[in-house]
Amino acid sequence: MKNFSMPETVSPFLEQEELERLSQSLEKNISREEAEAFLRRVPLRPGAAPEERARWVERLSEELETNFDQETIVKIRMGCHCNENGRLEETAETFKALYQSKGQDLARFVSHLNESGAGWSIKGGALYTRMFTCECPMLERAGTSPSLTWCYCTAGYSKAFFEAVFERPVEVELLQTIKQGHDCCLLKVTGIL
Repeated sequence: MKNFSMPETVSPFLEQEELERLSQSLEKNISREEAEAFLRRVPLRPGAAPEERARWVERLSEELETNFDQETIVKIRMGCHCNENGRLEETAETFKALYQSKGQDLARFVSHLNESGAGWSIKGGALYTRMFTCECPMLERAGTSPSLTWCYCTAGYSKAFFEAVFERPVEVELLQTIKQGHDCCLLKVTGIL
């Protein structure tokens, strides 16, 4: 997959943590019994090789798409986001301080970030953010797919991130991903202005 870069640190419990987040999100959005049955259909062994993880991601996405409507899929996967071993909170605090240093002016904040190559924009009252690399260790050996299902966790991550930065509820829509074969992931964030 192009534009893929392994994160600096990958938890030795990657598979277990992934399953725990999935289980919690399934229970929250459907039921405990349905979650347990679903997880039995898509097992993931600890210490899985990158190719095995990639196959699991595809199978999980297919199972979600077969068994749930789009709204439920989005809720389940958004609830599965990681925090990158605490980096979400650390990075959000840094961005929050930068936003505040720019007088909480979104245009000045975005302009400053774009000086470093962020590629963000503001259009029609929404913030559009781009990510130029995918650092999801579950996708290390994944091929491209037209499905957005797996990557809705990125929207969940971004929602948690931007709510911490802007100190208000926001909505995040995932528009495209690197996993789909695009050069970047593109997200639309609303509720900031």
